[in-house]
Amino acid sequence: MEALASTEKLLQEKVNKTAKEKQQHLEAAEVETRQLLQKLFPKVSLPSNMSHSEWICGFEKMAKEYLREASGSEDVKAMEQKLKEAEEMHILLQLECEKYKSVLAETEGILQRLQRSVEEEESKWKIKVEESQKELKQMRSVVTSLQHEVERLKEENKEVETLKKEREHLESELEKAEIERSTYVSEVRELKTQLNETLSKLKVDQNEREKVAGDLPKAQESLAALEREIGKVFGDANVIENSDVCTDS
Repeated sequence: MEALASTEKLLQEKVNKTAKEKQQHLEAAEVETRQLLQKLFPKVSLPSNMSHSEWICGFEKMAKEYLREASGSEDVKAMEQKLKEAEEMHILLQLECEKYKSVLAETEGILQRLQRSVEEEESKWKIKVEESQKELKQMRSVVTSLQHEVERLKEENKEVETLKKEREHLESELEKAEIERSTYVSEVRELKTQLNETLSKLKVDQNEREKVAGDLPKAQESLAALEREIGKVFGDANVIENSDVCTDS
């Protein structure tokens, strides 16, 4: 776009410069023609503010009129010859002017074609710019979404950090609990050992009590038998003693 605009500007400047130079040459030729004709016919005078074509036509009429009035003299013939030369010069100048106009028209045609090309390129670039703006808008939307996602992830990261600290705290507490559990397990094992020993002792005592309980009836029978024997013995002794007493009487 910038290159096309620069080229267009450069060509426009060249066209303007060429047109200006041609206009200057044309104006200079017109002034030179007027001065030449004025020198040839010093007595013919026309206003200078007339257009060149009007001035030439008017001057030609007045010059012919002047020549008719002064016909037959040598000066007039010389002036007619000069007038003819001036007219030929005027024709050449007109041809050169037409040539300049043709070149100017061709240059303007080139400029117009270039202008159309520039407008077509501008239209293409306009479409590309609109597409780029649309893509930019979409990218901004995506960036906004990503920013929101980043903010959400930051919040989640904060929550993760909090959970991580809580987990570390729980792991520390768990480690302490594990140490306490190990201590409790050791104590429980010791108590279990003591309990087993106590149970063993109780079992032995229970066996002994059961044995004693099993031997008790026999012992009781033996005791009863012994008591009967004793009683019998004591009974027999009383009988003997009583017999002795009766005899003494």
